[in-house]
Amino acid sequence: MREGTPADAEVAALIAEMRRGMRDAPAIYQPGDFWDGLISVNLEMLETEGIANFKRTVSNNYYNWMVTSLRDPQVRRALANWCARPTPVPLMSRLEQPASGLRTLNRQGAYRLSRFDAWRYKLFVSILWEVARREDRDGLTRHLEEPTTGNPLRIRQRGRLISQDLANSIIERSFVAEAGVTADGARVAELGAGYGRLAFVYASAASLTYCIFDIPPALSVSQWYLRQVLGAERVVPHTRWRDWATVESNLRPGSVAFFTPDQIELFPDRWFDLTQTISTLPEMPAEQSAHYLRVLGDKSGRALFLKQWRRWRNPDDAVELREADYLPPEEWRVARRRIDPTQPMFFDQLWLRGA
Repeated sequence: MREGTPADAEVAALIAEMRRGMRDAPAIYQPGDFWDGLISVNLEMLETEGIANFKRTVSNNYYNWMVTSLRDPQVRRALANWCARPTPVPLMSRLEQPASGLRTLNRQGAYRLSRFDAWRYKLFVSILWEVARREDRDGLTRHLEEPTTGNPLRIRQRGRLISQDLANSIIERSFVAEAGVTADGARVAELGAGYGRLAFVYASAASLTYCIFDIPPALSVSQWYLRQVLGAERVVPHTRWRDWATVESNLRPGSVAFFTPDQIELFPDRWFDLTQTISTLPEMPAEQSAHYLRVLGDKSGRALFLKQWRRWRNPDDAVELREADYLPPEEWRVARRRIDPTQPMFFDQLWLRGA
């Protein structure tokens, strides 16, 4: 059995503390059946493979996709993007280490990509990076690279470590940036942040206040990870704060703060400039997803970003949602909508408050 490290112990303690806090949360914030099952899988992966390897394990349960088949819609979209604007650069990228120690929901135990599958995955990520370069509003693809914390698959392009997560995060931020809510001084909330991939990009691009609302173990992983890559001085760790004055005094430009989902009720309405959530709402019971959509609308004064399945059925919670089912409060209007440029099964919607 693998021997745990001090980092594993630290994350395990965070998970235990945050789970104790969640027990006191109202029922509307408790995980549904889908996430109850996924929590168990994530805990097993962390215990078996360790926090040092989380980018090869639990991150594949958030939004990272281990795509290799040419039939996969993301691969087809990537190849279409490449053919529309061909460049030899993706062919010159390289995978520096074996694609091993991987964990996903559809396979038992750790596995390794074959040489050909690893080549196809590398090509997919490299083309996706070119999409990110074209959409990049602020030159992030020129100076950001994938942190090695978490042991990601090391794909190097133009001398820089790239990744699927980093490319998608830059694309998502660029889509939202048109609303003018990602600059210095902005206040941003994200519901369901995974390990914090998007928070890393926002926090690297501007001096803003970024608040993550999530359940453990994801909240524990993101707090640990962002402390490693941004520095402890920028992290406001999770506590069971219940007094708004105490909460507000700890939130400053440049900081990333961590909360369980029920704590979003501490924040005044319209306090955030932007609220956002990615690949979350269909994974909840219907009453809970509708509640979160109302809350995200109430807490933002300017913009709301939704990136969700265009249609997805969650049999564990007896839910099936289509794009038309995502309706924020009436004062919101859709300013921009598209099929996601990398995952065509998803939509991107940018809502702006009308009054």
